[in-house]
Order: sequence, then C-alpha cells, then structure tokens
Amino acid sequence: MPDLYPLLFRFAVKADAHYDVLSRRVRKGLGIAPPLRILPYRGYGTPERVVIKARVLEERKVTPQRQRHTLWSSAVASYKRYMTREIASAHVAVRWGDKRWEGVTDEEGFLELWVPPPDGVRSGWHMVELELLSPEAEGVPHVTAPVRVAGTSAELGVISDIDDTVIATGVTDPLKRAWALFLTEHRVRLPFPGVDAFYAALQAGASGTADNPIFYVSSSPWNLYEHLDEFLSIHRIPIGPLLLRDWGLSRDGFAPGGGHGHKLDKIRGVLETLAHLPFVLIGDSGQEDAEHYRTIVREYPGRIRCVYIRNVPGSSKRGEEMQAIAKDIRDAGSELVVVDDTVAAARHAARAGWIRWEEVPEVEAHRREDAARSALGERG
Repeated sequence: MPDLYPLLFRFAVKADAHYDVLSRRVRKGLGIAPPLRILPYRGYGTPERVVIKARVLEERKVTPQRQRHTLWSSAVASYKRYMTREIASAHVAVRWGDKRWEGVTDEEGFLELWVPPPDGVRSGWHMVELELLSPEAEGVPHVTAPVRVAGTSAELGVISDIDDTVIATGVTDPLKRAWALFLTEHRVRLPFPGVDAFYAALQAGASGTADNPIFYVSSSPWNLYEHLDEFLSIHRIPIGPLLLRDWGLSRDGFAPGGGHGHKLDKIRGVLETLAHLPFVLIGDSGQEDAEHYRTIVREYPGRIRCVYIRNVPGSSKRGEEMQAIAKDIRDAGSELVVVDDTVAAARHAARAGWIRWEEVPEVEAHRREDAARSALGERG
C-alpha cells in the first residue's frame, strides 16, 4: 500500500488542478473571477547558472495591515493569505538584458526556471522582468524578480532558519505557532535582538566588502512570502532568497506534517548551486535544525565552517542530544556552537575570522536597542 501513495498524491494533485481550471472557467462566465497576478520570488545562482522563481495566482486583495484593527479583520486577512487559488500551466516570459526565456507553472502555480545569465554578469542583485503570456494575460502587470548572483567576491555563504532563529514564533508550542502564523501581524513582531547587525556583519565578511549571500529557510508556507520579506525589510535584516514550504496537497504528500525534512532539500540545492563557497549554518534548538545541519556537514565535508544554534528557552532537556550532535559535527570536520544571543555568536565569528572585530560592538549596541524595544512592547 505505501507504494501506492506517490501515485495517489500525483493523481490528487492533477485532479485538484483540473478542478481549479473548471472553477475559474465557471466564475469567469459569471463575471466574478478576480484578475491574475505574478508573485515574484527572490532567485539565486552564479554567473553560469541561476534560478528564477515566481508564482501565478488569483489576486486576493488582502486588506493592508494599517487598515486592520480587530482580531476578526486579521483572521479574514489570514484566510485570504492562505486560501490562494493557483494557476497551473500558465506561460510566463522572462527577460534579462538581451536574453529571453519562457517557462510554464506547475500544478501549484510555481515557476522555477534555471537559465544562464547574460554574459559578464557581476555579483550582486539583478532584476529580471516577468510577463504573463497566457492564460488571461491582458491587463496583468509585468513584474520584476530579484536574482542574487554570488561570484568570486563572496567569502562564504550563510543559511539561516527563520522561526525562533530570526523571529520568535513559539514553534515548540503548537498553539503559539498557530497564533503566530495565522493571526499575528509581521509588522508588529520584533526580531531577536542584534540579528540585523550580526547578519550584516556576516554579509560584509572579513574584508568588510565581501557581499556574502544569505539564504533563509523556513517551514512557513509560501503564502507568507510577502510578509516575511516585508519583515526583513522593515527591521533592516539583510535580504536574501526565502526558501519556504508548500502547504496543502502536493506530489510529496499533504503538508504541514512529516517534520522539517524539506529544509534538507532546500539547503542541498543552495550548496550544490554555489559549489565554490563554504557556508555557515544558523538555527535554533527548538526544532530539528541541529540534526539537519549534522546531516549536511556529513554530506558536504569541508564545506561547512560552523553551525550556530540559538538556545531556545524550554529546550534544555535536549542538552545531552546537543552534545552528541556536537561531537558528530566535530568528527565530520566542522563545529557546533550553542549560543544564548547574537553577541556570543558574533564574538565567535570574529575570532574565527569570518567577520571584523569592529562589528562586534555594533552587534552589542543593536542587541541592547532591540531588547529595550521588545521590553517596551511587552509592557505596552
């Protein structure tokens, strides 16, 4: 019976996609179908090969945060955010300089197009234009998708978890996680103190001008992409590609569920694409980050400089497990460092030569400011 599961899920995904097509056709006939939109995601790659990512959806017109004043309005906005209608088999044109490609979305409306960038492209962020060709392309605005190219100027890459590593979500408590995901506005939530300065220091590297790429991996659904991206921007945390999870029915099963193993696939994809770079991995002790990072250290010997794990309150019972994982990572040629705050991580990174020592006081100052702001918010 287990062998039938993949076949059943593939059939269910196709049936769901056909239903969406029929549903939209009926709603168009009734004049109640909303227009379509292209939602661009941040892509990444090298001067030889990059991935361009986006999703084609029905426009849901979520009420702006500043206009939501009640729990009910937040709940309605969350419903719209999660209950998306995706457009399968949509044709999208991609233009970058003098190059042009076309791609087709999958059953969940995702576009993932691997292409060679224009000749002579440099490290840094580049903007590519996306245009919907079909269906119902008329009136759908063109959008630009950012693509992060990591070239020879980068000294290392950074892969960071988000939940309880960058932002508090209470992932060890199912009720707190549900509240954080569905009803809490990202605008009013605060990052962990000092994260912005520490990640900025890692991005600048030992030279101060390295422009190291940073990637964010999370079990949060793609439906939260815009809100997480806005959160990073509001709090001046260095931007980077967000590698999230498809919730609901998929070819791999029904999510959420089955742990956080999907993060491994996302991390492997980054490491294999940026094969010229060593990496630093950052996570927390509340989930399975340490276990996953141990797997990555073993699979990519010599590639992982260090694993930083933020100590989450309430996870102290994992002390013995963490010691065993630390030994395994050490035996595999890397290092696991458990820290209580970003300052401790910054000091270690400075000693290791991955950031400049002059950045450590900046991290300390940001930690104090963020902690004071958080305490003020709790009292308010």
